[in-house]
Amino acid sequence: MTNRKINIIILTVISITFFSCASFTKKRFRKEILNLKKVEINKLTGKYSLNPIRRYYSLGKEEPNDKIPDSLKRNNGYYFLTNESYEKKIEFDSLRKNENNYFLSLILENTNKLKMELLENSKVIKDTVFEGKHKNGMFYIENKYLDCNGVPFLFGGCRNNKRRIGLTKNGNLLINEALSNEGAILLIIGAGYSYNITYEYERKQKTTHNTVQN
Repeated sequence: MTNRKINIIILTVISITFFSCASFTKKRFRKEILNLKKVEINKLTGKYSLNPIRRYYSLGKEEPNDKIPDSLKRNNGYYFLTNESYEKKIEFDSLRKNENNYFLSLILENTNKLKMELLENSKVIKDTVFEGKHKNGMFYIENKYLDCNGVPFLFGGCRNNKRRIGLTKNGNLLINEALSNEGAILLIIGAGYSYNITYEYERKQKTTHNTVQN
């Protein structure tokens, strides 16, 4: 194979890698979402249920199924939003006490910074701070994940995911994840998949907080 052909293949692989990213869509929840203006983004501040009360999900041309399967009823918002590993979620569930109540608390410190706390009753047991930005009526979290193995789209692939949050019209929290897992053998595309999934978490209490600053 000539150097020219090799260079063309490399450029093609790079182009596909950059443009085959996970994409968000509001298709499944567009009737429920409250499209927040930038000056309203502090409405996200509040306390929510840790576990989802509804999911918005469809894959390909399948019929949507908003019922939460038993296996996902404990899919807590803290680990979903932080994109922690499955092992971390299992570790937390093993330490979780049935007699205690667990909540997710969000505080918009400014239009580009979100603090999230995991509460056990009223005690903070974990917390993290995200950078992000207001876009399309939602808050986009800057914790994108991209991992490639082998030679992408030749003998390997790339996995990419990202998250954004918003509110329903009745004030509940929406966490939307877009995921793309692309792979192929010798540029024969078809070994990958992608999906959007959104969980809704019930608002428990509005947290008193000052108007966010730029």
